[in-house]
Amino acid sequence: MTRLNEILITPLTATERLVLEQISFGHDPGVGAANLRMARSTFNRHSAQIGHKLQVKTPPVKVQMGLVSGQLPLPEILAAPASFDEKERQLWQAHALHSAAADIAKHSGLQQFDLEGATASLLLKAGAHNEAHLIRLGHAYGVLTRADVPPPRAA
Repeated sequence: MTRLNEILITPLTATERLVLEQISFGHDPGVGAANLRMARSTFNRHSAQIGHKLQVKTPPVKVQMGLVSGQLPLPEILAAPASFDEKERQLWQAHALHSAAADIAKHSGLQQFDLEGATASLLLKAGAHNEAHLIRLGHAYGVLTRADVPPPRAA
């Protein structure tokens, strides 16, 4: 198993960075594609290429890796809409680090069947549209940092 700090990433193109930014805003592919004036299929191809280059699969982990690698600029600091307890912070971090539901649940100390409800509650409390947007907001609120995942080495 490859450790995150041993991952070699390939730099994203300017277009891929724009696609990743749209993903980080919580836009679905249709909205993101429209915002960038490209076909949805083109947006999806860029999203897949981002995953290959960052060596991750899911949108939340793509956003986290884009942020920790410096390929996606950190968002503007925002005041959090509420305070978040340690359990919520662990769940937030789990979504930033893991793709599989079982791994997210294990990291956050939840039973897997409780994960969906806990995630929905966190999304609502944070004001996030989806898990990818949750990661962006986590950095904006100071809940997540670049230190949560060691930065990968560039290829």
